[in-house]
Amino acid sequence: MQLKKGEIIEFDVHAMAFGGSGIGKYEGMTVFVDKAMPGDRVKAALTRIKPKFAESKFVEIVKPSPDRVEPKCKYSGKCGGCQLQFMPYKKQVEFKQQNVIDSFERIGKIFDANVLDVIECKEPFYYRNKMEFSFGYDADMQFTLGMHVPGRRFDILDLTECHLESKLSTDILNITRAFMRESEWKPFKYSIGKGFLRALYIREGKRTGEVLVNLVTSDDVPKNFDEEIKKYVDKVSTMSDGDQKVTSIYWTTIISKRGQRRQTKEKVLFGKRFLTEKMILENGDELSFDILPQAFFQVNTYQAELLYQEVLKLATQSTNGTVFDLFCGTGTIGLFLAKHCEKVLGIELNEEAVKAARENAQKNNIFNIDFYVGDATKMLGDIKEFPSLIVVDPPRAGLTENMIKHMNSFNADRIIYVSCNPSTLARDCAWLKEYGYKVKSVQPVDMFPHTYHIENVCLLERD
Repeated sequence: MQLKKGEIIEFDVHAMAFGGSGIGKYEGMTVFVDKAMPGDRVKAALTRIKPKFAESKFVEIVKPSPDRVEPKCKYSGKCGGCQLQFMPYKKQVEFKQQNVIDSFERIGKIFDANVLDVIECKEPFYYRNKMEFSFGYDADMQFTLGMHVPGRRFDILDLTECHLESKLSTDILNITRAFMRESEWKPFKYSIGKGFLRALYIREGKRTGEVLVNLVTSDDVPKNFDEEIKKYVDKVSTMSDGDQKVTSIYWTTIISKRGQRRQTKEKVLFGKRFLTEKMILENGDELSFDILPQAFFQVNTYQAELLYQEVLKLATQSTNGTVFDLFCGTGTIGLFLAKHCEKVLGIELNEEAVKAARENAQKNNIFNIDFYVGDATKMLGDIKEFPSLIVVDPPRAGLTENMIKHMNSFNADRIIYVSCNPSTLARDCAWLKEYGYKVKSVQPVDMFPHTYHIENVCLLERD
């Protein structure tokens, strides 16, 4: 039977793929479908047909899985923020653990990786400490402030609630939308490069209660801006909820000229220059961080604490000498490690991140750590010290073969690999295996409930 694009087919979903797609069989062919889970029988429209598999778009549920639940959010399935709210949390965790196991077996050909039970998130809702909302238009060209509609680049879904953020963050979102509509400022239209309002970023200190609001615009400033922005600041700066209150308001201007590099200009309109957040580990270690509007920081504070606790637990056996913290970002892992080792050497490509890392070290009175700006792959060749432990936390793309070759030259007994991508983690562990390293354990940590993402802490030792 010849399948055709656009054809509606009906099949049972028996598994899930990384990315959250359901997997089923139709006429002997593997079919991927969105918005479905194992146990569902669905109707779906074929969108892409290949010799060995097909992709499809969900149309309707014929018979729901007995495990399917009603999503908490009314935008579930329409918004790009969550993919798995229709799954019970325990099932989400099972899916994520199995995905890690499958990645090691299928991609890395490693069948004894010792993938441990996922460290679950005690509060799977309202956990995010950072939200990014876009101004724009919906399909009917109405003013919106919310999330991008999946698969539709320029359409913004107008959100009035989100169960991943705090109540105060939602209140700020709705107050901002109402105010900006009244101001008659226009959302930026990316298709033509015109308009003023680009985005609203909200950051929270989950342990401090501080909230930073950042209004992001183009440089096409309206004539009534000074008058209207004062009213906005007066309104938002007094907002609070329980222990939370707005402590900073920023205005970020994006200057984008054709043929020129994009620039940003930041101005504090109210309060502090930064947001302060704390992290407290189970062993009592505590660090304080000053976070600027654009700085990277893990979006789930409490789960990040558990992640770093796992790194520290594995690292304590190898902290007699120097520890390398590669792709160190703002230095969070290295700063916790520095409390338990002789010296930490951190390398990060992003200059602003390294600046923040140095400031955080000074803020926490940690002096046995050095941070360097540069490409870790290139810099490792010039370093003369030999570490007792190497910690890597690369971007989703993982490591390069050349990077792994340089790491191997230091002959470290142990490597701790922190990864947000099971596929590239498994691939890189297979490469490291060729240099004599064996995967001893993989600890998944669920940082992002209701999404398909999973963080992992992997320990490798030399055979």
